[in-house]
Amino acid sequence: MNAASRKRVVVFIDHDMTIRHFVKSRAFAELERDFEVTYVVNLDPHPTGQWVNTEPESLGFERLRVVNIPRRRMGEWYKLYAVSLLQKQRGTANYKARKERMATVNGWRRTLTYEALSLPGIFPLYRRRYLERMGEYEPLRRLIEEEKPDLCLYPSMLTGYFMNELMLLCPKLGIPFVVLMNSWDNPSQKAMVTGTPDRLVVWGEHTKRHAMEFMRLAEDRIEVFGAAQFQVYREPVTDSRAELCAMFGVPDDGLPVVLYAGVSKSINETRHLQLLDAAIEAGRVPPCRVLYRPHPWRGELVEGELNFFEAGLKHITMDPWMEEYYRRVVVNPSASFEMADYNITRKLLGLVAGSISTLSTIQLETVLVGKPTISFMPKSDMETKYGKSAAISQRLAHFVDLWTAPGVISVDDDADLPAAVRRLLEEAKDPELAARIRAVGNEFAVLDGPTYGERLNGLVHELAGG
Repeated sequence: MNAASRKRVVVFIDHDMTIRHFVKSRAFAELERDFEVTYVVNLDPHPTGQWVNTEPESLGFERLRVVNIPRRRMGEWYKLYAVSLLQKQRGTANYKARKERMATVNGWRRTLTYEALSLPGIFPLYRRRYLERMGEYEPLRRLIEEEKPDLCLYPSMLTGYFMNELMLLCPKLGIPFVVLMNSWDNPSQKAMVTGTPDRLVVWGEHTKRHAMEFMRLAEDRIEVFGAAQFQVYREPVTDSRAELCAMFGVPDDGLPVVLYAGVSKSINETRHLQLLDAAIEAGRVPPCRVLYRPHPWRGELVEGELNFFEAGLKHITMDPWMEEYYRRVVVNPSASFEMADYNITRKLLGLVAGSISTLSTIQLETVLVGKPTISFMPKSDMETKYGKSAAISQRLAHFVDLWTAPGVISVDDDADLPAAVRRLLEEAKDPELAARIRAVGNEFAVLDGPTYGERLNGLVHELAGG
C-alpha cells in the first residue's frame, strides 16, 4: 500500500512516562508500518508544570506536531474528574480507600463537597453545566481537522492534558478514539469524565474487571492486550549467571541475590537496607547478596536518611545501572525521571531469587517472571508522610489483589523481615510455586498470544480500516 492511500492515525503524547512505556518499547512499530502515523506532543508552556521533559525532536518521529494545552485548563477539569470518580465508585469495595486518598490531596472539606456533588440527584446537572462552561479546546480541534485522522490513539494514565479534550472532540468529529492504559492501578483509581472511548486497552483480566466495576465501562469497550512495557518478559533471559553477575556488579559466588527495589515516593530506604545488612551479618538471614535498585522516579533523601554510599553496608550493593542517577538526584532533585531500560530490569529479575519493596510495580514484574516478593511496609514508617499515604494504598483494589496472591509475603514489622527473607529464599527454589505465581501474573498482564503491537495493529485495522 503506497503512502498516499494509507489510513491516518494520530497518537497523542503528554507525559515522559508514556514515552518510556510505549514509544521506547516500540509499541507502535506495526502501526507505523501499516498506517501514516503522526505524533502530537503536548508541551506545557508553564515551565514547572511540564509533563514532557523529553525533547520531542529527539524521539525520531517521522511526523511530529507540538501543541501547548496550558496546565491551567487541565487543572480546571480536576473538580469534575474528582466528582465523577466518586460518582462511579460509590458502592464499591474501593470507595472508602479511594476517597481517603483523594482527601490526602484535597483535604476533607473539599473532598466531602465533591462527594455531595456526586450524589444521584445532583451529579447529572452539575456535569452538564460543567461541560457547557468548559467547551472545546479550539486549537486542538483545528489540529485534528488539519490532520484528518481515521483514528486517534492516546497512551495514558487515564488522566492528562488530552483525555477530556479528545473524549469530547472525537465523537463530534466522527473519529474512533482508543485509550491505552499505562499502569495497573489506572482502572481502579481513575474515571472517564467527558465521555467514553471506543476502546480502552487494559493489561489483563484483572484490570478488565476493574474497568467494568470502577469505571463503569461496558465489556465490549474493553480490550485485553497485556502491557506494552512488559513485552520483554515474554522471553526468557538467556545470559548466564556469570554474565548477569558481571552486569550487575555482584560476585559470582553461588550465593542467592535478593533485589531491594526502591519506590517513587520518598521513604527512608537506607534504613531498610541497614536492617537487611545487619540481619545477614548476624546470621538471621542465610548468606546472600542484596542488590539495591533506586526507583527511576525517586526524590531526594528524606529527613534522617543516609546517602547509600555513606551507610557502610557490607552485603548490599547498588544496581550499577542506577548509580549515576542516584548520585545525581540526591544532590539535585529534578522533576524528570530516569528512562530506565526494561530490558535491563528483565535481566535483573532473571538474576535475583525474588524482590523486596514497599508498594512498587516491580513487585508485579517479579510475579510475572514467577518469583516471590516481599511487601515491606513497617509500622515504624507509618507516621511519615509517605507511610500515611502507603497505609491507604495498601487498601486500594489493585494492591489488595496482588498482596493476597501466592508468592507475595507481607511484612509490617522490622523484627519480621529476616524470617520473611528466609521464606522468600526457600520459596524461590519451588518450581511448582513458580508456575502458580506466573499464572497469577498472567491475570494481571497477559504475556502469551500475539504481542501488544500486533494486537494494537489489529484493533486499529478493525476500527479505522486500512
